[in-house]
Amino acid sequence: MLRRNIGTVLIAAAVIVISLVAFVLARAQHKLPELTLDLAVYLFATTLAVFVIGRMLAWRERRRWIVAKDWLHMILLETIDDLLKELLPAAVPREGTETEEELTVYQVTGERIHFGEIVAYSPLQLLVRAGEKDLQSHIFWYATDLGPQQYAELARAALSGARGRVRDMLASSGQLLEADITAMVMSFDQAIAAAIRHLDSAAYIRNEKLEDASHRDGEVSTTQGTREADDELNFVDSIIVESVVDSAIKPKAWLEDELLDQEGRSPFRRLRT
Repeated sequence: MLRRNIGTVLIAAAVIVISLVAFVLARAQHKLPELTLDLAVYLFATTLAVFVIGRMLAWRERRRWIVAKDWLHMILLETIDDLLKELLPAAVPREGTETEEELTVYQVTGERIHFGEIVAYSPLQLLVRAGEKDLQSHIFWYATDLGPQQYAELARAALSGARGRVRDMLASSGQLLEADITAMVMSFDQAIAAAIRHLDSAAYIRNEKLEDASHRDGEVSTTQGTREADDELNFVDSIIVESVVDSAIKPKAWLEDELLDQEGRSPFRRLRT
């Protein structure tokens, strides 16, 4: 331990020796008040240089990266919102009505994030809260409308693309992000990875059931087995996708607060259309 800190020990010893010599000389010349004043001035100057100027330099360094951090926040928010647009229907038929009235699931809000003079992104507003039973039923309807296999492939491609962008951003510029959003994004990345595995498993089980149904006697039995396998795949996919949406809400809310609620902190600003 002493060998590691030999430089600090030598500096401390030199300061003590110089202070003792100065004290002895000042006492011999009857100039102790002047020595005290000089030491106070040196102490003040050292404190100013180490703490005040050091903090100013650190503040300037943080200011240098504010624009880059805001840009990363916007990229993350855009990635999450683009994923939600792929996984969720924009609107679904309203149940219990004979008209063609629709229930809106999400919409692009009237507030746009600007970077300089360029419209960088229009945030997405989810109108159905994550964790509600309605959201899962909306996803189930969307999967049924598109087709089980088509929706499963669409969801897997969207999840893989979003995960790739998130991981690339974390690998290249993750050190610029705050600890809170970094933890949220890493949790979101893990949720996506788990969802991809579950989607693959669900698709494999469906294909196994379809193969079993094809070996049964009778067209009616095969058709019923296919329908049951498709409904089960849609149901499982709706649960998986809902879990991803739920994991995306927390980082999405944090990013929106950073980019939309802190006006004047960066070149981003809120403008109502």
